[in-house]
Amino acid sequence: MASCTTPSYARHNFKDAGRACPVDYRLDSSVWSAAPSPAHTFDTLLVVGGLYGNPFAMDAVQAMFVKEQERLGEGGRVGMVFNGDMHWFDRTAEEFARIEAGAEKYIPMVGNVEAEARRTEDVGVGCGCAYPDCTDDASVSRSNRIHHMMKEEIGKHPELIAKLKDRPAHMVAQVGDCKIGITHGDEKLLGGWDCAIEQLEDVLRQGELSDFMEENGIDIFATTHTCAAVAGKLRGGVVINNGAAGLPTFEGQQFGVLTRIAATPEEDAIYRAEYKGLYIEAVPVRYDQAAYVEWFDRLWKHNSPAEVSYRNRILNGPACTIGNALLGGFVVLPAYREEAYPEGKPASPQDLEDAMARIMYFEDMVPKAEYLETRPELSTIQVNVGKKCNLSCEHCHVGAGPDRKEVISRETLQAVLDAGVRYGFRTIDITGGAPEMAPDFRWFIEEATRLGFRVMVRTNLVILKAPAYRDLIRKYWELGVTVIASLPNFSESEADSQRGDGVFRQSIEVLRELNAVGYGAEMESEESGEQKPELNLVFNPQRDILPPDQDELENLYRKELRKYGVEFNRLYAVTNNPIGRYGCHLLRNGIYQQYMDMLLDAFNEEACEKMMCRDQISVGYDGRIYDCDFNQVMNMPCRNEDRDLTIYDLAGGKINSLQRKIRFGAHCYGCTAGAGSSCGGTLVQG
Repeated sequence: MASCTTPSYARHNFKDAGRACPVDYRLDSSVWSAAPSPAHTFDTLLVVGGLYGNPFAMDAVQAMFVKEQERLGEGGRVGMVFNGDMHWFDRTAEEFARIEAGAEKYIPMVGNVEAEARRTEDVGVGCGCAYPDCTDDASVSRSNRIHHMMKEEIGKHPELIAKLKDRPAHMVAQVGDCKIGITHGDEKLLGGWDCAIEQLEDVLRQGELSDFMEENGIDIFATTHTCAAVAGKLRGGVVINNGAAGLPTFEGQQFGVLTRIAATPEEDAIYRAEYKGLYIEAVPVRYDQAAYVEWFDRLWKHNSPAEVSYRNRILNGPACTIGNALLGGFVVLPAYREEAYPEGKPASPQDLEDAMARIMYFEDMVPKAEYLETRPELSTIQVNVGKKCNLSCEHCHVGAGPDRKEVISRETLQAVLDAGVRYGFRTIDITGGAPEMAPDFRWFIEEATRLGFRVMVRTNLVILKAPAYRDLIRKYWELGVTVIASLPNFSESEADSQRGDGVFRQSIEVLRELNAVGYGAEMESEESGEQKPELNLVFNPQRDILPPDQDELENLYRKELRKYGVEFNRLYAVTNNPIGRYGCHLLRNGIYQQYMDMLLDAFNEEACEKMMCRDQISVGYDGRIYDCDFNQVMNMPCRNEDRDLTIYDLAGGKINSLQRKIRFGAHCYGCTAGAGSSCGGTLVQG
């Protein structure tokens, strides 16, 4: 009944109370596959999760129900479902009965609060919330105490317990052409947390939920339980968790939220998505706040478990903005846009540098001294040909965009080729910006392939839709160029939320064209054994989390993209590095330290040996040499005695050995967290 209170929290109490789901919380899957009954077919549906015993919120949602009836007129059907945790703060029999009286004319379901209130035998799960590990033990303990205090009073009134007895844990309904699945937790468990924001931001979980919805013909999945809102348009349909109807759901607000599904929009909606002719909306529940606070203070005295856990939220809302609840496909209405995406404190590159200086030195974490320098022989020259790009992605660490002017000269590109030949480099990895926009790009890839280098081009795909660059699709294939394409999600709404409207569709079209010339087929010809050029995709998380398992993700991408007729060879899962535009985003939103803590907590010694900086040099558009593309952004060039090392030094043979000490910074934790991360994806397999 509360989202994660403390990221990276270490548990001390390992009892099941408040942490575990009992066996009977498992949901009957046949309910999901069934057709909605006529009794559960509506023109407008209100889903009210987490009323938490707030009688003034009950008054408000009943008034909203009447408003919907008036809107539809005679013959219109409005449904209102209370999908669990209708009770919580209503600790007396009188207040409990008051909530029950309000709900009896609608469709009340059970959440974990009601499931444990009606249970006659203690099975050791406390409140039944099944809190995840990131919720601190003290909060869990208080929730168990709140539930015990309520149940102790209600247990004296069998007639109240009897009202809860036969209520369902899940159901399906129909609005328009959409089948709607409704439950308290997730599709598997009454008290499940897999529809919390922390789980749904994982692309693997999005794929799992989409599969479930498609298999059961569910278009919209409405849930609650976590006390934190989340909404997204997935490949399989729309998922929406209202957070709480009887508590403030967003920072600085004093209203709850319910889910509304209808053929017409609600002008007071906070955010909405359109799907199959319906509007799926989060709508404010505007209860009498002053009366609520007075009522709460009367029932829950100072330092009581509910007062400690919830009073501040009742007054000020949780530390969750509207924008943070949205995964993609939902639009925030104008009245709420400013608070949905607060500007936060301005963050400059200097602010970012200052913040990084306060993180533990990366070198002190590296397990072996040999990992602090490159190998004797290097294999790859990575070349950043400039920062000009047709897109302006929010996760871009380079800060590329249409207005950037930095571009590499032909003289510098020639020096790259000369250095590559002189020192025996095998691969030239070309990046940007959009590398295709560099004036001498075509000449460079032709010369590089003529000289026998393996050439890789990192493309955003969309650039290849522009008339000036369309010929490159075939040219790449003819030259044997490996194409590494950014595709941050297989869900259209998720990808577009990161890169811009329409980008996903254009990317799919270009991928099909690449397939048409030969890309994406098996990498080795059975007849000749000849190695074919590869088409590899790059995934990076849309949220401030680590990427999931690369192999699992590749399998999921392959399955999803085949639905669009797209094939590829490999997928690289890459961690967002906390620098540049993305690093400033973290600072501006006050989550930089939290993100860095996550990277440090996930530090993997095994990744250090395989860090990409140990096998390459990275050349900036101005010819200076760096250990990696990230060090370019941080303005940390390699040094040759008392000056910056340049590609001209290598082209002229002025450097005897390429082995060097690597310059590290706090951003390097992005390459060693979890399974490790590089421009070639995961570093530690299995």
